[in-house]
Amino acid sequence: MQKSLTCGIEQQVGLPATCAVAPPSSTREIQKALNKHSLLLAPGLLVGLAAYIVFPPLDAGPLVAFGLFLLFLPIVLQLLSIVRKRLSDDLDRLRTAYVYSSLALLLFALLPLLNGWLDTSPGNPVTTSVIKKTETRRGSSTGHRLTVSSWRPGRSSEELAVESHTYNTVFVGKTIAVEMHKGFFGLPWYAGVSSR
Repeated sequence: MQKSLTCGIEQQVGLPATCAVAPPSSTREIQKALNKHSLLLAPGLLVGLAAYIVFPPLDAGPLVAFGLFLLFLPIVLQLLSIVRKRLSDDLDRLRTAYVYSSLALLLFALLPLLNGWLDTSPGNPVTTSVIKKTETRRGSSTGHRLTVSSWRPGRSSEELAVESHTYNTVFVGKTIAVEMHKGFFGLPWYAGVSSR
């Protein structure tokens, strides 16, 4: 943020102050200011990842979709402002969008974390069979998922994220045990998958 060059002179002479803080003048300065605000999204993202790893929800799809919506909303608004060439006009609104999105993302990420952490219900072992195994590679990381027969009424299958060791020890068509928990807020999560 920059002040007018004549600001100090006007105050010393006793003229009316026209020293309002001027908005950043160049697109680069504006983007730099918004980049700092985009860092506000990091805590919510990290808490969400921790919750997903430690207390993986059984119905992760809708939770992940809404979390990604909160994460990318201010970024999309910023891109729209750039395309419309209104970045300097929308600066305050974009800052507000980053602040509110980061708070909403953090609160939303705390939901599955507290759901598992505060859950005192005993684990309920559920027996099911493996329908499909899926391995996905993204750069240097590899994700492992099992599609299993559902034990819940009205559903045919469930998706479970598992570690590489578990993935390598189970086979399609074989029976596995899943330790299920009710969740403090009623969001079911699973603590482990083992072959039988």
